[in-house]
Amino acid sequence: MINEKLKLNDVITIEIKKTGINGEGIGYYEKLAVFVDDTLPGEIVDVKITEIYDTRIVGQIEDIKVKSPDRLEVLYPDYALCGAYGMQHVTYKKALELKRDVIVNALNRYVKQKIKYSLIKPTVGMEEPFGYRNKVSLPIRKIGGLNKVGLYKTGGTEFIPVNDTPVQHPKINEMLQYLETLLDEYKFDAYIQKEKSGYIKSIVMRRSYSTGETQLSFLLMKKYDKISEVVSKLVEKYPEIVSVFAYYTDNYKEQIFFTTQYEKIFGKDTINEKMNNQTFSLYPEAFWQLNTQMADKFYSKMVELAKPTKEDIVIDAYAGIAPVSHYFYKEVEKVYAIEVDQRSIQSAKLSLKRNNIKNVDIMQSDFFKALKQLGDKKIDIIVFDPPRTGLGYQTIKEVLKFMPRKIVYGSCNPSTLAKDLEELLKYYDLKEIVPMDMFPYTPLVESVTLLELKKA
Repeated sequence: MINEKLKLNDVITIEIKKTGINGEGIGYYEKLAVFVDDTLPGEIVDVKITEIYDTRIVGQIEDIKVKSPDRLEVLYPDYALCGAYGMQHVTYKKALELKRDVIVNALNRYVKQKIKYSLIKPTVGMEEPFGYRNKVSLPIRKIGGLNKVGLYKTGGTEFIPVNDTPVQHPKINEMLQYLETLLDEYKFDAYIQKEKSGYIKSIVMRRSYSTGETQLSFLLMKKYDKISEVVSKLVEKYPEIVSVFAYYTDNYKEQIFFTTQYEKIFGKDTINEKMNNQTFSLYPEAFWQLNTQMADKFYSKMVELAKPTKEDIVIDAYAGIAPVSHYFYKEVEKVYAIEVDQRSIQSAKLSLKRNNIKNVDIMQSDFFKALKQLGDKKIDIIVFDPPRTGLGYQTIKEVLKFMPRKIVYGSCNPSTLAKDLEELLKYYDLKEIVPMDMFPYTPLVESVTLLELKKA
């Protein structure tokens, strides 16, 4: 076998042929796939082998012999290592092209049916692809005696301070830096796993794009009175901080951000976000897209592709706080929003009430139980926005009992989208896939797909 000839730390020369789902470049060495981070199609690179498997090799750049004209200088190498800013080595225009290519490659790999690639549209991006991230969830650790917020290196345990990335909202960066100084001033001890010591484990900060309202959630190992003093200082400097919670845990091992034991220590229960001329009320744990500007385009595209009628009955599956329902309700007769998470449901109900929406029913249930509750109701359109694991065969099997006229599939993972399409395309025609760049300068690829029931 070819890989038996190769050893760790050997250097090989390859041409990068395509981009993988995690943003890595993929080339071939004597028909064996080679995965190399921070490379671009068309580049010829010397690669030092770091991992060897039966079907693939993983390596790192030793030298770039031929550079892509789309290559940029990496200004924040540490942030690339933890995934916070992982595609800073390529122009934004080229990144949008590569994200479409990732979807094409996934379809080529998992879908047997021949796809008309003209149905996969150009990636919808942002005019200003910086400062878009409205929420951060960051562990806090002691570095050189100082409290630092940050992230762990992808796939490892090395902690990398992250308090000023270009993709985070500038005000979030500013607040994080001030928070670090306050934690030092009030002598907070950050969590240390080996010693099972420390008061504070992590921080979640969410800022409304439209209103500027900001919500903080601290995860503490024990109650600590000085947290109130830290919050007072923060609010004094940043009055847009209107909601602060403290969550408590005795779990020293697992990386978590929320628990069932919590208390509000300042302000309101929720912050308000406005989108599509509607107000959404966000509890700390409730899911909300991290890029509000692109979220508006994402949900608008779903309605545009579905072309619903006033007689349509719609299922909003994996509803979260029901943004899909908020975008569809005016165009249809009825929406059933299915969600299992209690806090998301609280946000959804509050938002629907505030917006005086009366034709959306919230079903607190997992998807399978909800479908059984719906029984033999006629469903015209199902809108999916599942997690990265996709739908899977069992979910698709249940959906096919309803045979909706149209399926709109919002995906955050091209591979699971393609695997699901392999099954769905037995019964549905693919009409369009629109890649959406919800996370500029990261490898993540979102998309909206329209399927229509095959004609008998």
